[in-house]
Amino acid sequence: MTYRPLFLLDADTASIFEIKRLDVRSDNPGDVYFWLYFDRASRQLRHLTFVSMNAEGDEQQREFTQGQLRFTASEGTYTPTDPGPALALQPVVPPTLPVELEAALFALFRETQPAE
Repeated sequence: MTYRPLFLLDADTASIFEIKRLDVRSDNPGDVYFWLYFDRASRQLRHLTFVSMNAEGDEQQREFTQGQLRFTASEGTYTPTDPGPALALQPVVPPTLPVELEAALFALFRETQPAE
């Protein structure tokens, strides 16, 4: 799998990031772009189900079925749909995935790859 990280936002307990798969040819953005949530405590990586995006000034907004992400070049907040505290995030620029996240990413796509 080849990919390019587009956004990476970090907190002590989690990371949220978007990748673009470079090895997939499709006109469907859902086949190419993926937002993912990495829980550092459980070391679990899960897909965020994209609903919509918006931008107001320099603030980016992403809506997922699991919650809402708002971020600028200097800060971000993820508010889960389920009851729980909002997560304060720091954007990482350039968005280079650490080894821990990349390993979890490759494992997730191996698990979800259709059998040939």
